[in-house]
Amino acid sequence: MPSDSNLNQAGQKQPVPFSFPLFPMPLKHLLFALLAVTMLVAVATDVKSRRIPDLVTYPAMAVALGLRFHLEGVGELTTGLLSGLAGLGATVLWFGAFALSKKSMGWGDVKLAGVMGAALGMPLTLAAMVFVSVAGAFQAIVSLIWAGALSDTVRSVLAKKVEGDSTPKRHIPYGVAIALGSAWAMWWD
Repeated sequence: MPSDSNLNQAGQKQPVPFSFPLFPMPLKHLLFALLAVTMLVAVATDVKSRRIPDLVTYPAMAVALGLRFHLEGVGELTTGLLSGLAGLGATVLWFGAFALSKKSMGWGDVKLAGVMGAALGMPLTLAAMVFVSVAGAFQAIVSLIWAGALSDTVRSVLAKKVEGDSTPKRHIPYGVAIALGSAWAMWWD
């Protein structure tokens, strides 16, 4: 019998799971690579210009969902296109609520989180959302310490100052936290 790894013990050809003709690697690795490249570009633009361009997020979402559909089909909640759509939906709903209610997060961050959800799928997206939240809290504390504003911020919170106070608004590029949380989720998986 030939020593072809695509043959089973009976000598019948069996499909190679999750391979892509141009890049013979598992789907998970393709999606992780796409997510990593997208996050690097998004962090660079977010830190430099405080924007995450649609030119980065929308194509990445489409490629992630397209890969999932092409290699796993429609699937179910934990595989295939449905898994990516569920992850995309969960992240857009969660982070979109912050963008709508507090204006503390921009829509570029929401779309970047959507890329994370589409690439990671379910249930990994749920863990990633927790990791992003922890990374964001850590990033906010470090940013306040770096700016020498931690004590002022703590005093403002404890004094329960009303809106319109003299405390300056600070922009924290949340794309960094989304990237760190995504990396943490990829490592955890």
